[in-house]
This record gives sequence, C-alpha cells and structure tokens, in this order.
Amino acid sequence: MRSPRRPATAPPPCGGDRVHGRRLLTADTHLTLQLVHITAYPCGLALQLALSATDRPARRAVHETRPLTDPADPSARWSYLDVWAGTDDLSVADPYFSRPDLHAATSGICTYRSEPLYWLPVPPPARTVTLTAGWPQIGLPVSVTTASLAPVAPRSTPRRT
Repeated sequence: MRSPRRPATAPPPCGGDRVHGRRLLTADTHLTLQLVHITAYPCGLALQLALSATDRPARRAVHETRPLTDPADPSARWSYLDVWAGTDDLSVADPYFSRPDLHAATSGICTYRSEPLYWLPVPPPARTVTLTAGWPQIGLPVSVTTASLAPVAPRSTPRRT
C-alpha cells in the first residue's frame, strides 16, 4: 500500500493570513530544524521550514543531495528532509519549493541550509496542524509537533513622541 502524499503544488499568489510564527522543532549540536511560519488560505495551508546543519551532518546532507550522475557509484543514494503533515490524517508532504541549499566550507567548517515550502490542501477551519519531520541519514532524529493555529498579530512599532 502506498502512503498518501501532499502534492508539491504552490499556494494561491495572495490572500493568505499568517496563523503561526517561528518555532524550534528540534536542535542538536550541529542540526537545527525550525518551523518558520504557517499561512492559512481559504483552500489550505502553506508551511515553511528551515533546516541548518554544520560539520559532519552538513557534509552528509551535501552528500545525500548531490547530483547522482555515476550509475556505477555504489553510494548513489539520494535523500532529503522527510516531512509528514496534516490537520486530521498525516501524509507525506513534498516541497513545492526548496530554497537553494547552501553549502560552503568557510574556515574549514561545512554548512548546509535549506528552507523548503509545503502546501497542505485542507478545508477551513484548521485549528491545528501536526508535523513529523526527520532526516536520519544526516543524524536528524524524527520530531513530532502539533501547532495551534491563530492569526498572528502584526508587530507593533514603538510610538515616536
């Protein structure tokens, strides 16, 4: 039996409201996974995550996401952040946009960052969303989070007197 999947499609170009802000999902010495925000639309939810890695996990992430061009390479496997999301039932979520993965060796330290975006076509009103995310190939354990959704108030600016 195949797992249900959330499509890798983009949300509407406008009309969404932020319903959840930044939240740390998991952190370790060289790995951090954050929920950047959730935006609600009349036809679904848009989620943005941010994964940062340094040192060995970053080198593993670069290795896991490299182009697979040599068919004779026995290590030619590919993996990425595994995300399951939903409001009632969890389904595999495919990113509709993965911001460019950055990896560089500055001062001898390898870094990796990715900011994937996901679309969940769920009917309103959605009160909570559950996320399960992990990337065991680079050492990121699976984390499970349930986020309550409510409109995020815009930041107030201090009054000048």
